Amino acid sequence: MNLDPQTTILISLGVLLLFIILFAVFKGVIRMILLAAAVIASVALWIFLQNKGFTLLALITDSPQPWMVQALAWTLSIFAFAVILHGMNWFSQLFSWRRGGASPCGIITTVLMTALMLWVGSVGISYYGNIARISYYRDLALAHQQHQQAPPMPWFTQAKNIIRKAEATAWLRTIDPLETPAQANLACIVAYGCTLTEPEFTRFYEERLANSGVPHPTRFLELFRDKGLRTLVREGRFVTLLENKSLNAFLQLRNTQQVMEKII
Repeated sequence: MNLDPQTTILISLGVLLLFIILFAVFKGVIRMILLAAAVIASVALWIFLQNKGFTLLALITDSPQPWMVQALAWTLSIFAFAVILHGMNWFSQLFSWRRGGASPCGIITTVLMTALMLWVGSVGISYYGNIARISYYRDLALAHQQHQQAPPMPWFTQAKNIIRKAEATAWLRTIDPLETPAQANLACIVAYGCTLTEPEFTRFYEERLANSGVPHPTRFLELFRDKGLRTLVREGRFVTLLENKSLNAFLQLRNTQQVMEKII
């Protein structure tokens, strides 16, 4: 389903209004949910940094050490927990009437927390939009195998495309730490190719990829043959596929990253 900008705006305003009404009625329940979210987010961030810490630290130092990864993981996860807890205090004051009006500190906190919520929401939609797009390419390959109609583009992927293409929000790409277009595009192609049989993915490569400037054709076809990657695609483990070491290693080859950023 393709959403035009006006429909998107109306839906967004409706969701925002519904959120405000539900928040005003169920403020206590939402505080409990936020507390759970603080714990889950900090743990998820810790796990993410345990897996990607060396990659991130490599941007800062040429010789990242294990203790640096641990320090980064624990510091940022505790910081995330503290930020969300602070956000709970901010939430508890929303839609509450107090004498004396709003204080400058309250206004600043509201602005900062609103910006943080919008940024986190944008990052979340972008990340899950990538995961949904990888799943879409697996389903697309199955549809082509069975000569069926192509499946619809997932909602999260549509939402990401709308946000990234709109002039007012396109700049969010530059502050998204999880935005990895080359890696996401490669994962989509691997999900498609690993769904096919070897004659099918060889023909797919020759007809669709060989003329796209994709370097290292032998290594590319090895990804389609990789039993581990084919198992991930078959089982629908697309988060693991996106972060897979084989894909990361392929992207380190000469000119590969630049080509993959523009291939889809």
